[in-house]
Amino acid sequence: MKRISLFVGMFLALNLVVAQSQQSQLAKVFVLGQAEERYEQLTTTYTQTLLGACQNNIQAAFDNWLTMMRAVDAHAEKIDFNLKGVKVWLHVFWAENGSIDHLGFLLRPDSRHIDEAELRAFFASFVNEYQFAVKSERKYSHYTGATFPTLSERAE
Repeated sequence: MKRISLFVGMFLALNLVVAQSQQSQLAKVFVLGQAEERYEQLTTTYTQTLLGACQNNIQAAFDNWLTMMRAVDAHAEKIDFNLKGVKVWLHVFWAENGSIDHLGFLLRPDSRHIDEAELRAFFASFVNEYQFAVKSERKYSHYTGATFPTLSERAE
């Protein structure tokens, strides 16, 4: 009986350590302004910009970003999620292979009202299935505003 209670105690202690470790990590999708210390760690880890990952080609960086914003719109349409009128600040953190490691967002004051938890869940579903086209030797990030639906087009 002592062995069982010792095992149960060790199991509970291990679960507590894992839970604390998970709490110290920033969620894949998070609200900017929350968990500032962990956010600051991300910004010091992902020091390369999207522009740098695009070899300082501003047109390539813009085109790739626009492609991703259109993919966000398409994802919203696919799962019937209404993004119309949503305006956010976005900070996206990519791995070297173009997968999104983290996405931080903050609703702008001029955005239409939308439930923050629903928007977080939407972005989480997008992040889990989207692969960015840009590959790099280093992790990189991009911080900017976005308005949905995406209406920007490249001028010829």
